[in-house]
Amino acid sequence: MRRGLYRLGPITRGVRSLLNASAPHGLTEVEIAAGPLARARLQLDLQTEKDLWLGTYELELLRTLHDFVRPGTVVYDIGANLGYLSLVLARTVGASGQVVAFEPLPANFSRLQTNLRLNPEGERIRAVEAAVGAQSTRSQFFSHASGGMGKLEGSSGRRFEYADSMEVQVICLDDWVYRNGEAAPALVKIDVEGAEALALATLGDDVGNQQ
Repeated sequence: MRRGLYRLGPITRGVRSLLNASAPHGLTEVEIAAGPLARARLQLDLQTEKDLWLGTYELELLRTLHDFVRPGTVVYDIGANLGYLSLVLARTVGASGQVVAFEPLPANFSRLQTNLRLNPEGERIRAVEAAVGAQSTRSQFFSHASGGMGKLEGSSGRRFEYADSMEVQVICLDDWVYRNGEAAPALVKIDVEGAEALALATLGDDVGNQQ
């Protein structure tokens, strides 16, 4: 029913206009209404992030995660943004599991940290302020005007006019696991606007075989 509201043409536009007129501007702490993150509290912009608030965000992806993620496992969330999926994953892996959330954009990372603090599941999420790429280094990261999108220098994928760029820390997953001794993931979720190949370029066989 929630998804159906988005396919009603003029009715959909009317409902969206009413919601936008009544929604506050800027970031507001809200309780998620439905979905796998129901009753969690998040800091959201209700003008642009109503799908997160209503629980209609990426339903197919959420079903897939539910099918593949197991309690007690380690999951990497690469491109964690504000932490919605990280918190869903943390609920799924349970108290004996762990989520590592990689996010390079400072504004997104600040919101990620805030949202983790607002929820008990946040205690099993390790937030890392870095992009993931083929080498452990520092590199340019191009940010979109929306704030929720960006890409690492050298990425393929969609072409946009990016609003700004900044230098960010980049972590190679091989170095993260094999040099730093971090736990290898059982599953990796990646949403990095065309930099997926860079993130997986040197992922070791021992890690890849667990995916």
